[in-house]
Amino acid sequence: MIVKKINPRGFCKGVYNAIELVKSSLNNPTLPRPIYVLGFIVHNHHVVDELTALGAITLDDRNQSRMTLIENINKGTVILSAHGTQETVKAKILENGLTLIDATCNDVYQTHDSIIEHLNLGYSVIYIGKNNHPETNASLSLSNRVFLVETVEDLKTLEIQQPIFVTNQTTFSINDIKPIHDQIRVLFPEAVILEEICNATRFRQNAIINGNKNVDLCYIVGDPRSNNTKNLVKLSNELTNTKTRLIESVTDIDPNDLLNVKIVSVSSGASTPEYLTQAVIDYLKALNQ
Repeated sequence: MIVKKINPRGFCKGVYNAIELVKSSLNNPTLPRPIYVLGFIVHNHHVVDELTALGAITLDDRNQSRMTLIENINKGTVILSAHGTQETVKAKILENGLTLIDATCNDVYQTHDSIIEHLNLGYSVIYIGKNNHPETNASLSLSNRVFLVETVEDLKTLEIQQPIFVTNQTTFSINDIKPIHDQIRVLFPEAVILEEICNATRFRQNAIINGNKNVDLCYIVGDPRSNNTKNLVKLSNELTNTKTRLIESVTDIDPNDLLNVKIVSVSSGASTPEYLTQAVIDYLKALNQ
């Protein structure tokens, strides 16, 4: 069995910087304690567990808003996750007298800058993203003139005033965004479209598309909560027609999936620690010995 390692994989720059910022904050004795992280710093529970062991307290509950999570906290330091956070939540953190540290990815802020620039010019904004994802929530919080579109179907019921500016969640699928853009061009020919899929996401998605030729099975290592990881799985399944499995670690491998497999590829999401992916690669290679 041939084991094909697909690159790039593992931490992107934004993920690496966010994790290092939490670690440096934990090692900074001048920062007020306790040190909280609002939301998963990145969408990988292995990373969150490691930071918890170092002393970080992650505030995350899918059934509660970020505002609710920090509402009654009035002591310590709050680190914002890499995905972005609503402006009202940032204001509440400062209102509560907390120290605020922002680990938001620069690519997310670049999108926010584009949205604000066009809002100031009088545009309405179509934001292509995943409903209730923290990056999407942060972008929608910029104005009530930012409208969420998740699929082509959403455009049919969209009530929006022109002129229109179009942008997107940075980890959206390059395959899913095209039909939405195509339909927007039909409905709103004068719309200004800026495709903001970050390079880390684009490179990883293209690597899957190009790397899964003649592959029998593909493993994507990552957390099911990670949007960029799920999009890699979707692209692999739908665009390369490759049997694909999302696994969190080597312990999730089902030996039955490997029966009659001659070539297996391995990649990972942008928030997956490399040691998890390497353990999968080592396991698969050991099967040949």
